[in-house]
Amino acid sequence: MRSIKNKKILILGGTGFLGNKLISSLLNDNLQIYLLVRNRRARNDLQKYEPNPNIKIFDWKGTDSTIIEKILKEVNSVINLCGILYENRNGDFDRVHSDLPSILGELCSKNNIETLVHVSALGVSEFSDSKYSRSKAIGDKRLLENFPKAKILRPSLLFGKGDNFFGQFSKMSSISPALPLISKNTRFQPIFVDDVVLAIIKLISNKDIKGNIFEIGGKFAYTFEELLKILLDIKNIKRLLIPLSPNLMIFPAFFLQLLPKPPFTVDQMKLLRKDNILNGKHPGLEALDIKATSMKKELTKIYKN
Repeated sequence: MRSIKNKKILILGGTGFLGNKLISSLLNDNLQIYLLVRNRRARNDLQKYEPNPNIKIFDWKGTDSTIIEKILKEVNSVINLCGILYENRNGDFDRVHSDLPSILGELCSKNNIETLVHVSALGVSEFSDSKYSRSKAIGDKRLLENFPKAKILRPSLLFGKGDNFFGQFSKMSSISPALPLISKNTRFQPIFVDDVVLAIIKLISNKDIKGNIFEIGGKFAYTFEELLKILLDIKNIKRLLIPLSPNLMIFPAFFLQLLPKPPFTVDQMKLLRKDNILNGKHPGLEALDIKATSMKKELTKIYKN
């Protein structure tokens, strides 16, 4: 793999699960990170970066492209991790998942940026019933129209210490004798967060990698039920799994999605109707010379009592 040292990288959406892992890895190299965040002064999680001269943090409103263009004059690479799981206002999916990638593509072309890596999601489709999925697919398309050499990563479910899936169900299993099993036969192909970080770094550091869209997942596919049983087995506990249909859960989701931070939404129930696994239409980890990390091995390290 070519060296990533001495690069200057703009990162958007870098304060989430994947972003924290990525920045931690990048800061081990001699490079400069420009990080755009919202409400910087109210973010205690950013204090860990303050002593490091290799990271500069800027306040940013999602609709403000002025600061993006200003920073693009200083960097040679861009990584976009921006994504939301639910809307607080109608149109949020389109603004974050479609409009922002389109704007980034335009600005990167205008400013002759070397590499732009955009993290999307596995299984997105312009014809999906889910607004999340449609907005992601349209964003991918608009990005490539404006910046044809962009690299798009579409990962399946991410896992690792602090993830939103196993982490949440582990916490639930610690206080509840039962766990909800929504759409128990829906399949996923979980991928270790460190593998996704490595994929991003390879795409940033090696301009010779062919292709635009890379769909990445772990070595094996599992049903929702199998994933929960694996977690419970590793934790060496027993819990009642209550099967629930996504179609049935749409009714309570209609009301729960009105909360500021809904536990689940109607759109998410629509997503659970379809498998989230690789279909072979696009290159994957093999094209990036990455071997998928064992899910069970890593989960054992995290959750073994």
